[in-house]
Amino acid sequence: MDFDDEETPTPRRPSPVPTPKSKPKPTRQPAAADPDALPPRAPAPERQTFQAAPNPSEADKARPRRSRSDREPNPERGGGPNLFERLVFGSVSSHHLALFCRQFSSYTDAGVDLIKSLNGLKTQFARTALGPVLGRLQDAVRQGDNISDAMNREPQAFDKLFLSMMRVAESRGGVPETLRSMADHYEARVRMIRQARSAMIYPVIVMFIAFGVMLLISIFVLPKFADLLKDIAGRSGGDLPFASRALMAISSFMTGQGWWLVPLTAFGSIFALFRFYATKPGKTMLDEMSLYIPVLGALLRKIDTTRFARTLSVLLEAGVDIGSSLKLTSEVMRLAPYQKAIRTTRTLVMDGSELSEALRQTNRFTPDVMAIIESGEESGKVPLSLEKLADDYEEQVEYTIKNLGQLVQPLIMVMLGFVVLFIILAVIMPYISMITSLTR
Repeated sequence: MDFDDEETPTPRRPSPVPTPKSKPKPTRQPAAADPDALPPRAPAPERQTFQAAPNPSEADKARPRRSRSDREPNPERGGGPNLFERLVFGSVSSHHLALFCRQFSSYTDAGVDLIKSLNGLKTQFARTALGPVLGRLQDAVRQGDNISDAMNREPQAFDKLFLSMMRVAESRGGVPETLRSMADHYEARVRMIRQARSAMIYPVIVMFIAFGVMLLISIFVLPKFADLLKDIAGRSGGDLPFASRALMAISSFMTGQGWWLVPLTAFGSIFALFRFYATKPGKTMLDEMSLYIPVLGALLRKIDTTRFARTLSVLLEAGVDIGSSLKLTSEVMRLAPYQKAIRTTRTLVMDGSELSEALRQTNRFTPDVMAIIESGEESGKVPLSLEKLADDYEEQVEYTIKNLGQLVQPLIMVMLGFVVLFIILAVIMPYISMITSLTR
């Protein structure tokens, strides 16, 4: 009996059995950290998967994790092209960026994996400056970065506008559409550059030939005219005209040290001008002066107006707020006066002014630009109005660039005409003065 009485408490040993009925509560299941309770649970595989990811001994060795600071473009970290890439491939051109955006959008539309897409693009652009960049993008994506953060570490290849568009596209969707829009943007830039180069080939060749002819005349022809003028001055016994004396001074200078000093001064002046333009005060001053040059000033105004309208339209269409859009647009502008105008516009808009009114206060845009933007504000379609404005001004720029050679050619002919007229007057005027003195 005593033995049976002692065994009666044994049924209390399975007392933990009802505990599973009370423990499946949702509030207790994630908080249970008792190791004794883990083995009998059904969701144990999920706990094992969750615990294996942050294990620093295995996962970090297989794939190093990056902090947010590592994703910033820091030249000291090794991001961007090295010296060998710069010497061999140069910089990434707008033509290659346009092809990259077009091909990348095709890959993403077809549903190709991101790493496979980058691998195919890397093979396609292997012999260009974009090839090593795509290789680094592929490595960064494999290590856990998204594509916008990987591109952010390549500021030499992707400008701020491209990076901002990619970040917005990733956060809100629509990466293929954004890539196609950027492809159109870069293709328009390439088309404009090609037209400008083709239009300027003939004027540059004419100016180079004219400079060479003037240099040869100064070295070989002017000294003979100078000797002739000295004889005339000795026979007449009077003073030569100013043009003749200037011609003799130029001849003596060129026969002395000018034959090498003139080319050196010309190329040195061009180099110094570019160095001065690289500084902030120099860029501000030269950009302002260039706006008042005939033909060139109007062309530069139209180009920056096109760039402003196109960039702001793309950013607003992508869903970027007006403050960030204006800030990025000011960074895309090439001329310092227009950069300052867009920054001033952003300040006024953030203070509550309308876009058209803020732009009007800068005095940098024509009335037709103001009218189109005001129409877009009234209809609530500012991006569409800006896109039409960009298309219109782009056509004007293309027409002006096509006719640029015909516009510059008369200016060159006028300059050469003045040089020839100066030489003729310097030679003929002494004879005229000598004949006049003999008739008296």
